[in-house]
Amino acid sequence: MNRRKFLRASALTVGSAAFASIVGKAPAFSLNLNQSPSEFKVGIFAGSDAEQTLKAAEPIRAHLERSLGIPVTLTTGSSYSAVIEAVRNKFVDAFEVGPFAYVLASSQTKLDPLAVGIYPRVPRGGTAVYNPKEAPFYFSVFFTKKGSGIRTLADLKGKRFAFVDPASTSGNLMPRTMLLKNKIDPDKDMQSVFAGSHPSALIAVWNDKADAGANYEDNLYTLANQGQVDVCGFADGINRRRTPQEIQLKYNACKDGQIVIIAYSDPIPNTPFAVRDELPPAFKSAVKSALLAVRDSPALVAAYRQWYVDPVAEYPTLRLKNIDSFFNGLRDAARLLKLDLSSMR
Repeated sequence: MNRRKFLRASALTVGSAAFASIVGKAPAFSLNLNQSPSEFKVGIFAGSDAEQTLKAAEPIRAHLERSLGIPVTLTTGSSYSAVIEAVRNKFVDAFEVGPFAYVLASSQTKLDPLAVGIYPRVPRGGTAVYNPKEAPFYFSVFFTKKGSGIRTLADLKGKRFAFVDPASTSGNLMPRTMLLKNKIDPDKDMQSVFAGSHPSALIAVWNDKADAGANYEDNLYTLANQGQVDVCGFADGINRRRTPQEIQLKYNACKDGQIVIIAYSDPIPNTPFAVRDELPPAFKSAVKSALLAVRDSPALVAAYRQWYVDPVAEYPTLRLKNIDSFFNGLRDAARLLKLDLSSMR
């Protein structure tokens, strides 16, 4: 693997003083030295700005370091596949890259998903607050600018379409699955490109560089709140199942030139925090406890803008055997797409 694809942040100092009052100094767990590594290395996807990604993840790095009592290092990869390769080759001990990327990685190496992230929608200028009603899944959406002549998936044929990254769950794999289920081959029936990141795919459509695109639903609202795009969205929130009738009614109510949603994917499990399975059980248990404890600190939730849940214990209606089984629906999609990890490097 090309190590130049990675940017390391060992004992990251960016913003560390600001988080000192949040995470404290003493370890929250006492581990036998024989039961834990001397350093915990976590891989994350850099997106379009590695420095900003590391800064955004600093609260959880500092929290884990305090909780585990050992140095915690963040390593960013320039692509999902780069991070997957890092965990496969044991350059990192854990990763948090995306649900479909997790499925791909788990087909190549033994992993243990410890918890699933929850990402609340935070209004511009607002503060993230723990809400037990937040769901551990989300949706990919197909979008266009009203006035493009695109109203349905069938209208995408022959059009310029912006996917995100080959290994992106909401930005490629799930939308690609939906297209195939609707008898649309994105490689033959559309002019498909990869924009490289979720914001880039949305901006490409906004700037008329593409006719339509796919993204996770909340990214539309995030960029709208930042004033980068004008989105005609649903006022009652995200992560809700929408009927075709609801989608068409909203489309009709939007203005020409606004970003509009034309279709939703099936529900997508949120991103897991997974570790290499061979790590000591006691250490994995300590990591899981630290992740699940994030919600207990309002200051940490506000700084990190997310928290973690165990969907097996906390969502009994899902009837999950274990956290790994939460991603079986994505494995079904992977089989439909005939995915091969080696082809996505």
